[in-house]
Amino acid sequence: MKFSFILLILIINTNYCHFQLIDSIGKCLSKIFCHGELLHTVQMSGMFRDSKTFVDMPTRYSEIQVLHKFSLIDRTNFTELQQFIEDNFLPSGSDIVTAELIDWHQPLSFLTRIKNFNLRHLANSLHSRWRKLAKKFDDTNLCSRCKTSAFLTQNAFIVPGGRFIEYYYWDTYWIVEALLISGMTQTAKGILLNFFDILQLNGFIPNGAQIYYLNRSQPPLLIHMAYAYYKHTSDIEFLKNNINFLDKEYEFWMNYKSIDVFKNGEKFTLNQYRVVSDKPRPESYKEDYLNGQESGNASQYYSNVMSAAESGWDFSSRWFKDPMDIRTIFIDKIVPVDLNSILYRNEKILQEFHLLLSNEQKANKYKNLADLRHKAINSVFWDPVVKTYGDYNYEMDKVQTKYLYVTDLAPLWFNVTPPVDDEHLLKRYKSILFDFVSGIPASNINTHQQWDFPNVWAPYHHWTVDYLIRSNRASQALNIAQRFVNTVYCGWKKTMNIYEKYDAERQGEYGQGGEYVVQEGFGWTNGVVISFLNSFSNELIPSCDANTENLSSKTNINHFLFANLGIIYFILNKF
Repeated sequence: MKFSFILLILIINTNYCHFQLIDSIGKCLSKIFCHGELLHTVQMSGMFRDSKTFVDMPTRYSEIQVLHKFSLIDRTNFTELQQFIEDNFLPSGSDIVTAELIDWHQPLSFLTRIKNFNLRHLANSLHSRWRKLAKKFDDTNLCSRCKTSAFLTQNAFIVPGGRFIEYYYWDTYWIVEALLISGMTQTAKGILLNFFDILQLNGFIPNGAQIYYLNRSQPPLLIHMAYAYYKHTSDIEFLKNNINFLDKEYEFWMNYKSIDVFKNGEKFTLNQYRVVSDKPRPESYKEDYLNGQESGNASQYYSNVMSAAESGWDFSSRWFKDPMDIRTIFIDKIVPVDLNSILYRNEKILQEFHLLLSNEQKANKYKNLADLRHKAINSVFWDPVVKTYGDYNYEMDKVQTKYLYVTDLAPLWFNVTPPVDDEHLLKRYKSILFDFVSGIPASNINTHQQWDFPNVWAPYHHWTVDYLIRSNRASQALNIAQRFVNTVYCGWKKTMNIYEKYDAERQGEYGQGGEYVVQEGFGWTNGVVISFLNSFSNELIPSCDANTENLSSKTNINHFLFANLGIIYFILNKF
């Protein structure tokens, strides 16, 4: 491993990469959930349709006992292996239970401001979903030495939904924003405290609340969450007591995920998603293993897919040499524009926080760091010919501009001033911003990967709309918010489900592609729609196409009753 690190520096003579070498074990030493023969045998057997199922199953006995029993079976006998799993493991998620939300209440005050009757139904349903998605860890049913892959944090949390039975790092930002709108400040605070505990224990925030995620993080939005909480509550004591955790999160990314890029004679310290591994992801083991064997360099492939998982955009042609072939993934050669824009915003927030706390020296430190990154973004990620931002390929020393990705607009989202009038950028991206019925597709290329066309995702809608409002483009902001709310509303009206992603061209229909079937729930979709309903409470008017409108009267009645149970209960009790 050390030799590989030295070789990398020798090859890249214009870019120095300073990074922490963490293989797929990371801090997780479990020979059941993170690496080892048992994990390999079970996952490659195809016993579970979704590889994540097995690594979410707590053991019935200690790890030593389970491994010993495994050594005694004929692991080539599928029936014997299946019986071994049944005898030694509890069902997936047995250590996660529904949590009671003490600050959940109904009806919501912001509901009364929503002009449209049907959207009030939707808002009420979304608010009710917090109770379904609220979980907590509970190991009382496990033996004292039983092994679980979950982080046993103390406070309740909100999960995305579906196969995602634990909380995830960047998903939680949009959930926290919506919880604050919903008046659930205690739940939001508890979620932040969970993250601080994890940060204190591990030195960084992993991808999700499972030990098999300990080798990677996700887009660093903890500081954004804390900012949302402070702006909503003005809780200066909370900020004072926890500012050190926010500093620590920032320092992790600078210490272990930084890269020095030389451009036009200047050195810029930037950041990239980076994981080094010689093993498949435990939760996607079989898929990674098979692709890794075909890639020509399995360790490099495993490192790249884990780095892409750290980006949250797993997977997208942003990270592929051949946009149609995941085996050509090379994110290790890419410095992402969105990550560095997020970190620019983190620096500005930390500057503001330290000024509030009268820490002038630290405030000046973050101001200087933000100024340097602002210059770096406009130097490294800007293509002066095409006049657009994009991810930077340091191996080729060029900005990637062949395809349109919504993340190319990330500097605008986080208040970076571009070298040209921002209207020029918006014109270039007009097709993906405004041409599709369901909202903004992730890109303009269909690769069958889930973070490419035609899939539409909630997170970047929130950031894009926020930017358009700040730049005095209210009508364009409303246009995007309306189309996204329409597709969520119309899909919900038809199926009563909320999905993680939607199809840009088919209103109300869920998206396709990726490593797993589309998930219902869904944390960040709920969060962004609640945010839009709050921001555009008087302007939004849902509109569905004929296929969605053609519902049976029974479905409409059931839908109405379900969506309004809380309001009906309130009226009956009041009068």
